Amino acid sequence: MQANSAKNASPRKRATVRSDPARANRDDDSKTPAATRPAAEGAPLLNRESAVALYMQIADRLRSDIDAGVFAADSKLPAENELTRRFDVSRVTVRQAIAQLLAEGYVVSKQGKGTFVSRQKFLHDLKPMRGFYDALVAQGVEPKTKLLEFKPASAPENVRQAFGSPGDDCFQLKRLYLVDEEPIALVISTLPPEASGLTWEQANRNPIYVLLENLLGLSVTRAEMRIRARSAGTSVGQLLGLPPRAALLVLERESFAGDGALRERTTFYIRPENYEFSLSVQGPLPVGSSIKNVSATAGNGREGKSSAN
Repeated sequence: MQANSAKNASPRKRATVRSDPARANRDDDSKTPAATRPAAEGAPLLNRESAVALYMQIADRLRSDIDAGVFAADSKLPAENELTRRFDVSRVTVRQAIAQLLAEGYVVSKQGKGTFVSRQKFLHDLKPMRGFYDALVAQGVEPKTKLLEFKPASAPENVRQAFGSPGDDCFQLKRLYLVDEEPIALVISTLPPEASGLTWEQANRNPIYVLLENLLGLSVTRAEMRIRARSAGTSVGQLLGLPPRAALLVLERESFAGDGALRERTTFYIRPENYEFSLSVQGPLPVGSSIKNVSATAGNGREGKSSAN
């Protein structure tokens, strides 16, 4: 189940870049000294004598334009060749700048379409139990879903035993979540053999927890979740409109009945530029009483300790 979520824009810091004469295009910007020739008309000027790399200056300028509303959310950034002319740099430098903004979540890459300004982020609170669909609805977003698969599937013996049906096939459900017609997550669930009693239409219209509790009568009392990062890969990347090496957030969830029986095992592959997880924890905080002083140990062969606060 998923969490209460609130839709907030990520705080964005504006950066200022000093103007300076620009130089003519060259293949390797890092090997070119500061120039005295003016940049193309109307283009922002870069400080080529600065210790800040040119690609970082370009990223700062584009970031500042996004913060100022020059590029609105979901709008397309200028193409690489246009940015190359605008900043009078090589295509490699422009690609480095775009890669920096991608890593920061300011922009997203849409395969075959270009680079676009990110939307506001969805904040997913992990503390309350709530399904992925319900978490989006709770923050005023009505996602669309597309059921890709719902069929019997083999599962490892330990999974079948955890379901309490070691001799039966499980069911696999694969679903795509979309917001504003753009895919944001791919969900792949392994459901117990009881899911054989569900129709395609039921699987298509209902979230996983509704299928389990309302239609199959299988109660869920707790869930365990793990979050990690991985690259999209070819098959997942194609469904999410991402290149194979693009980064993804991966949420792995297992849900259980009160007696410990497994109810479902689901993996969520989530585009990270619009999604954040949050969790609030309460104290008291256990703090270690001491730490090893590495320098003291190396210096005199004795283990030094200092109080940790």
